[in-house]
Amino acid sequence: MKTTHEYRGYVFTVTYEAKDPAYVVEFADIKDIITSGSTLSEAFGHACEALDLHLESLQKLCKRIPAPKHRLVVEVVRPS
Repeated sequence: MKTTHEYRGYVFTVTYEAKDPAYVVEFADIKDIITSGSTLSEAFGHACEALDLHLESLQKLCKRIPAPKHRLVVEVVRPS
């Protein structure tokens, strides 16, 4: 199972696997961020914290902050 989310303009995917850690997070635009959690909620929280820390570190090191390239698109599907 995969779910896609967005935080601060950056899209990330949470993938469930039946092993520990159960939920693994990957950011589409920032491959350096890797995090996980035992629950979907925990993985989401870790993803937000990891992104905040990564962007803060880049800023402190006077490095370029990458602009988000991916967007989360929500489509409403109405039954016919």
